[in-house]
Parts: sequence; structure tokens; C-alpha cells
Amino acid sequence: MGSFLLEILDFVILALFVMGVLRKIGSLFRPTRINVRTSMGGPSPSPSSSPHRGEMARDPICGMFVSTELPYQLNRGKDSVHFCSRECLEKFQKDLEHVAS
Repeated sequence: MGSFLLEILDFVILALFVMGVLRKIGSLFRPTRINVRTSMGGPSPSPSSSPHRGEMARDPICGMFVSTELPYQLNRGKDSVHFCSRECLEKFQKDLEHVAS
């Protein structure tokens, strides 16, 4: 009887582990939403509102939400893309050059 209970416990732990791995894999393929501040003055519409002050945008490289007041941004036409750091900005520019060539 004890052996049977250990096998059930092993199965439950394995099932939870597999479910966690599948969730992580699924999150890799979900599209990320990028908030871009337009020249019209406000951020693009977001499906969920967060309780923060000021305007926030999502860094397209690392996915981190950053203040639009940070100096790391790239102006593309009328839109601006915001980044959390110089490294993310440079990686984005390098990816753009790679795609363009």
C-alpha cells in the first residue's frame, strides 16, 4: 500500500513538472505587446491599465516596462520605441540592420 502511494505521489510531481514546462514553452510563443508613444501625445491603447503614474512603455528586447522619460529611445517616424538600457537599444538597432540587409 505504501509503495502504491509513493507511485501516485511521483506521478503527481511529474505531472506538475510537465505542466510547468509546457507553460514556459507556451509563453515563449505568445506575442508581446509593445506600447508605443505616438506624436498625438498619449500611449497607444493598452488592454489593461496599471496603477502607475506617468507613461510607461514596454522594451521590445527584454519585455521590461520602462518610463518614457528614460533617455534610451529610438524615434522612428512619428513613433518612439523606448528601452530600459543602452544595451537593449543597441541590440534593437543591430537587429534592424540585420533584417534590413
